[in-house]
Amino acid sequence: MKVDADTGERLWSVKVNGGGDGTDHPFAVRDGVVYAYRNHTAKHQPNGDYAGGTDVMAVGAATGRRLWSVKMPQDDRTGQAAMLIDGALWANTPSLRTVSALDLRPGETKWSHTRAKGEVCQRAELSGVPYLLCTQDSKDVHDPDLLRLDPATGKAHEVTTLPGRQELLRTSNDRMVLASTTSTAADDFQLISVSGSGARTPLLDQAKGHIASWAVAGDRLISVSWKGQASAYSLTTGETMWARPVGVTVPGKDTTASLASPVVSTRQATVCFFSPAGDLSGLDPRTGKQVWHAHIGTGKPQPGGLSDRSQLLLYLDVLIAGNGSKIFSPLPPTGH
Repeated sequence: MKVDADTGERLWSVKVNGGGDGTDHPFAVRDGVVYAYRNHTAKHQPNGDYAGGTDVMAVGAATGRRLWSVKMPQDDRTGQAAMLIDGALWANTPSLRTVSALDLRPGETKWSHTRAKGEVCQRAELSGVPYLLCTQDSKDVHDPDLLRLDPATGKAHEVTTLPGRQELLRTSNDRMVLASTTSTAADDFQLISVSGSGARTPLLDQAKGHIASWAVAGDRLISVSWKGQASAYSLTTGETMWARPVGVTVPGKDTTASLASPVVSTRQATVCFFSPAGDLSGLDPRTGKQVWHAHIGTGKPQPGGLSDRSQLLLYLDVLIAGNGSKIFSPLPPTGH
């Protein structure tokens, strides 16, 4: 649906069929077109199981009219399933091993890249350029190769080889943030920033313990631990800038609840956090000092854990907080 940011009025809505593995949601907007996921079937198999599957679709932002849709080979609605690159939508289609650049208007395939058999690849976009981080699909650890694809032709160029098993966490401009296991403890990670040219910057501190939430804004990686500690790292120098209490209740890692990814308001110089309990906290991104705290009533928990799925967005200077099927627009305090 499209919602008026000033009033909360629903302006239009588009059916997405529902069901499947994950929630249908929009993931990008460019030049008046909204790009979103939807379930491509509402049918059941003969044994009664739901026959889910994911489409990527384009919708006119002004009218809500569906312009085109393309079927993907599996139920994948994560940030790596489809993303905008220079001049195209880069999506995992038409097969599991293939990613294709789709023309932004008609949705037709401009080029495709198919990974080798026995490989598994993570996908990222840096400043409009698509990248693949590929390694052997096995239990043994293999050093992954970082590939750059030409956004116009799809031609692959090997950038560098990285050591050990790497997991892509976030991207920002021309950098990606990766995490690798550095010991036998599954909750002990080493973070590293890698530029599009392959230059590496280790973040000096390991991320001790499981991380409840991540965000990247400009040169900063913001993380929140399950113990409620917020930390900021410089992606350029690798230094830890600060570590402070996040100021909201962090859900336990043994629950279905999730902390919203932090958002950074550069105009107000604040990094903002939101918990399913309705707590909001604003920290100074330079020092980590809390500059404001607020609470909104999110209502009673809904069946199926929907009220545990919190989200935080920024529209100009206004926060848009989502919790389950409800959205709120709190105006954060100013003047700090």
